[in-house]
Amino acid sequence: MLVHAATDNDIFPPRFGATQRTFGLMRGLARRHAVRVLCVVPNRSRGAREERAAGVTLARRRAWYTGLAWRLERARLAPLFTAAYAHAARARRLLAALPGRPDVLAADLNLAALLDAGAASLRVYTAHNVEADHFRMVKARVAAAGFWAARIRALEARAVARADLTVACTVEDAARLAELYGATPARLHVVPNGFDETRISAPDEESRTRARAALGIAGRDYATLFLGSDTPFNRAALDHLVTRVLPPLAADGFRLIVAGSVVAAMPRREPWLIARPETDDLAPLLHAADAGLNPVTTGGGSNVKVPTYLGAGLAVVTSAFGLRGYDALRPWVTVAEPAAMTAALAERPAGWRARGLARPEAVEAHAWGRLGERLGERLEAMLAARAPAPEAARAEPAPAPAVRAAGRGA
Repeated sequence: MLVHAATDNDIFPPRFGATQRTFGLMRGLARRHAVRVLCVVPNRSRGAREERAAGVTLARRRAWYTGLAWRLERARLAPLFTAAYAHAARARRLLAALPGRPDVLAADLNLAALLDAGAASLRVYTAHNVEADHFRMVKARVAAAGFWAARIRALEARAVARADLTVACTVEDAARLAELYGATPARLHVVPNGFDETRISAPDEESRTRARAALGIAGRDYATLFLGSDTPFNRAALDHLVTRVLPPLAADGFRLIVAGSVVAAMPRREPWLIARPETDDLAPLLHAADAGLNPVTTGGGSNVKVPTYLGAGLAVVTSAFGLRGYDALRPWVTVAEPAAMTAALAERPAGWRARGLARPEAVEAHAWGRLGERLGERLEAMLAARAPAPEAARAEPAPAPAVRAAGRGA
């Protein structure tokens, strides 16, 4: 099976949720299929025009207007998805980076116009959120918000309508897409977010000791970790952790490691805070921590940080909202709303690694490789159902039995 995909993120190395999801699923698909991904990137991108990583061929194509769209959103003048209109105008040119006729063409929302322009047996819309709801929740502070809300809903409706299959992050997202746009169950498929099993594992004692020493974490300190990109919901969660959750615990040896682009929004610096920028290698931070935190209360899709924490064997303390899409992982996390998170952490919860257990099967099932393989199985089944049935071999007619005419004297 030849799979082509298109996104307007540079997905390698995968540094935040959307890129982790896209690259993770493509890597899983590439275990059994040929996969080529178009990444439309800003002019400042330093990535190679062509690159192969973990079996996935990446074709980066620069577009000056993606940087402009980003600046307009930061200035609250227009949302980032305005880039979708420019992508649509250049659809055929962009498709030149994906030569040949694929069995599957998959696209994120901003590049969903390629589903119309491309020739593929199966067209797939890869939904990271219910974008209409996500815009209303976290991105509606741009000028003329009502106008843009209608525009993103129209873009999303068209993406779902043109796709043979829409891949959602959660059961709730799939139900909402059906409610808003009439997608039938046969045209919806849920693939939860996962973790990179090739780079994330529980540490041995030597690795853990080394990782903690590098961050200045003492032996009995309880280290918590918050991973996040610079989004409104992560900024709000970080502010709550720094100003409310951790201060009452600091005197008892609690530390907070913050990593990712969200560190730019750090409300203040404290002796118990450890800040690290966006990084390609999360393993040392995960190895140093005892618990991963996720006190988010808004957002879309699901939070990739939850299976990432669990993949490394950490205890997880999350809001109920932060656990959306992960019902199978509920036995391995502590659910505490933001106001109750201090009390939950005071118990010093232990993850499966600290309890001497093997990685649970429920967590293993969220490895990107396995998730991508299962998506491939669904796509193969859809292609097989669409294939024309082989023409039945025509049997030679049997000769008619001879009939002897009766003689007159018989």
